[in-house]
Amino acid sequence: MSNTTQQTSISRRLFTNVGLNFVAQVFLALLTIVTAPYIVNRLGAELFGMVALVQTVAGFAGLLNLGIGRALTKYLSELYWKGDLDRINDFFQTAWAVCILSGLVGALLLAGSSRMIESAFFRGGPEVTSDIIAFAIYVAAFGLFSSMLLEVASSIPLATQRFGIRNAIQVLMATIMSIGSVALLAAGFSVRSVLLVSLFSNVFGVGAYLAVSCKIVTGLKLKPRIELNALKTLLGFSLPLILSALSGMIVGRIDRFILAYYLPLAAVTFYTLPFSLAQKLSSAVGNVTSVVFPFASELHAMSASEKLRELYLRSSKILILMTLPLAMVLITIPDPILRYWLGAEYADQGAIALSIIGAATFLNALTAVPTVTSLGIGRPWMPSFFAIASSVTSLLANFLLIPRYGINGAALALLFSEVVGGVPFVYLVNRRLSLTPLRFVSEVMLRPSICAGAQLLFLFESRNFIDGLISLVVVSALSVVLFGFCALFVAMAPDERRALLAVAAPGTSFFRRLFQFVPKGSS
Repeated sequence: MSNTTQQTSISRRLFTNVGLNFVAQVFLALLTIVTAPYIVNRLGAELFGMVALVQTVAGFAGLLNLGIGRALTKYLSELYWKGDLDRINDFFQTAWAVCILSGLVGALLLAGSSRMIESAFFRGGPEVTSDIIAFAIYVAAFGLFSSMLLEVASSIPLATQRFGIRNAIQVLMATIMSIGSVALLAAGFSVRSVLLVSLFSNVFGVGAYLAVSCKIVTGLKLKPRIELNALKTLLGFSLPLILSALSGMIVGRIDRFILAYYLPLAAVTFYTLPFSLAQKLSSAVGNVTSVVFPFASELHAMSASEKLRELYLRSSKILILMTLPLAMVLITIPDPILRYWLGAEYADQGAIALSIIGAATFLNALTAVPTVTSLGIGRPWMPSFFAIASSVTSLLANFLLIPRYGINGAALALLFSEVVGGVPFVYLVNRRLSLTPLRFVSEVMLRPSICAGAQLLFLFESRNFIDGLISLVVVSALSVVLFGFCALFVAMAPDERRALLAVAAPGTSFFRRLFQFVPKGSS
């Protein structure tokens, strides 16, 4: 196979899988944007802040499962390529047993600490009663347990790169949670129903993932058991992942608990909504890394070093092209976004924070492909070391800045942590892959930066014309379209452009047929 054909093959496969993820994440982002204002207005800032804390607790599943989920994905991707069913069952059943046991321990500890948690973090107005808080903590405990099961249940579709199936389940889960919450609140139900529907979406996800996993891997065994060699291998890889997960929790989740400790629950809402918006609009990170991780593991197992470097460079550039235009919108026009999406109070409280979070989100995106590439080549300690540096910076900065600057202090702490841990980490991974800084900048960052400059000029010139939700959407969309055209004809290499157009061809053909007029007299 020629070098050009290899490059086109990697680009085609990368664009196809990323495209599947992107379609699903666009739907999820739109779902959040449409439903969040109604849910916030019906619940109020205090109760929504409580819901946000409960949902944040579920994110600790990645830590309490001892990093088993990602380790399992790596080894399953290699074993599936080799067709080793016996070892697949050994690894899956072992990981399943570990997550069940650690999930039960985590849920019991959380439920048993309900009074301490209530006094430390759940301070709000009269609508936040002790009964509601206790109910929320118990739901959080069950949510933590189900989220830990999701880590293992979703590993097979991810490891085998069945992204269409994986995204369909994610879309259904998010739809159940968002539309279900809106429907129950419209029917007159309380915050308890919102908490329960969030839990139900997780339970549904576990069942759906297990069902499709049994279809993908014929003969998959779901009975939990521990096989010592598999456990040793998983834990050997996951130890640095535990440290990375702990660091990630500090950087991405502890800030809300520190906010709740120093400030009323309403501050958690004013921070969580901008943070959640940035996370949804930066969903391209997960779209790309979920493809790169099993792909890099497969190429590493095949000792295909040149293809691995090609994957790394192309996926890094694609990720920048997908996240940078959205980050530019958040950084440049944060006040109109919050004002016309949620209301003047949210803009006054959260506009500066949203701009800072937008910058931090983009810096985090730069480290995403290096992180999963390091894991794919069996070097988990590389991202772990820099994740620890980021977490220490974040923790210190949060305690120093939140009492003085409130939610803006939390946003600044997030930005500082990404700068401290991100830049040197990317440099180290490039060296590991024998890539010079000049090659990385020229092939990955230079041309997307030109596109971002054009978008920035457009946003600065157009922001004075934003006077409502429609004009906000129009200006934002036009700026992204401008970036997209620039990316297509300036940032992308010819083979990348061909691969993208080949992937998009079925969709364009469908719409061409859909809007094609049938001549009169034809049958």
